[in-house]
Amino acid sequence: MSHHEKPVWREWLESLIIIGLLAVVIRSFIVAPFKIPSSSMVPTLEIGDYLFVLRYPYGFRIPFTDIQLLPKEAKRGDVVVFVYPGDKSKDYIKRIVGVPGDHVVYRNNKLTVNGKTMPLTPQGERAYFMQDHNVDVSGLFVEDLDGVKHYVLRKNFSIKDGEWTVPQGMYFAMGDNRNNSRDSRFWGFVPQNYLVGRAAIVWWSWDGVKGAVRWSRIGHVIE
Repeated sequence: MSHHEKPVWREWLESLIIIGLLAVVIRSFIVAPFKIPSSSMVPTLEIGDYLFVLRYPYGFRIPFTDIQLLPKEAKRGDVVVFVYPGDKSKDYIKRIVGVPGDHVVYRNNKLTVNGKTMPLTPQGERAYFMQDHNVDVSGLFVEDLDGVKHYVLRKNFSIKDGEWTVPQGMYFAMGDNRNNSRDSRFWGFVPQNYLVGRAAIVWWSWDGVKGAVRWSRIGHVIE
């Protein structure tokens, strides 16, 4: 070994440091994993789904801070991960149904935005497992959220009615499982700088009740 050659251990250490820094940058600013812990987004997302979340669509949130660089507004219909306003140590995932300036009404399990009731097309019923492994059954519908068509679950009664005007810099978020979701109807609006990223694709899915992989969900694009 010449006088100027690096020891092998040092080359390995430098490589590991570079790989670690790249991983931190990718996870913080480009894409990050997220696991679905609850049934609030069924049927769009199942308990045990593992997602890739794109971190850049709404700007770049500096880790461990409330600072967001180059902020961009979310769109109505986006499925987003955000810092839960009630406990900043937790991340939630919901669908944006109201953007800044929107007037949102939820009454009799129907969503109205800016005076327009979002159409619901019945698709029968859907059974699903909740966190406690009990089974619930709700009506399955396709909701047309101002051009964004997606599935929702709802019953014949509402767990929370109300009327809200979304302030500037805020969003109104709801779960697709309308009778089993604690969302903006209960705890209020999501600030722009709390947006972590947009849910993109399911890369793994584990059915904890059956103890099996949900192969059909792997690669599912989230809409």
